[in-house]
Amino acid sequence: MQEEWILVASRDEARIYARRGKGPLRLVCDMGNPAGVLRTQDLESDTPGRATDNRMRARHAYSTQESAKDHSLRTFYREVFERIERAAFDQEYETLTVIAEPRLLGILRALLPDNVRPTVHREIKKDLAYADDKMLLDRLTHLQ
Repeated sequence: MQEEWILVASRDEARIYARRGKGPLRLVCDMGNPAGVLRTQDLESDTPGRATDNRMRARHAYSTQESAKDHSLRTFYREVFERIERAAFDQEYETLTVIAEPRLLGILRALLPDNVRPTVHREIKKDLAYADDKMLLDRLTHLQ
């Protein structure tokens, strides 16, 4: 019987469970992202720098394309996907289910390594980060 891994993702935590068939969930790893609960101003040290345009004698602020909060989130999930990628290489699981709220799910899709993509069996657009094992198992059964 094939083993399924289930990634339950939130901004501040990633839990990976393993499950064979309709059996119980087994926690494989629980990774925390302390920066996920911080406010943006707690992550950024200063306001953007300023520059003067000599031609127009105007000042403008430099800006970054990605907020510090989004950057820390992407960095965290790259680490999570490194763990999942190693497991895929070692054939620790056959299929992967990804559960996250819709906006985060879009970010995760973009970060998903190419060799892990074929193992994604389903994506569930629900915020189940708060769910305990029993509730998660119940929701997985209802969503099948």
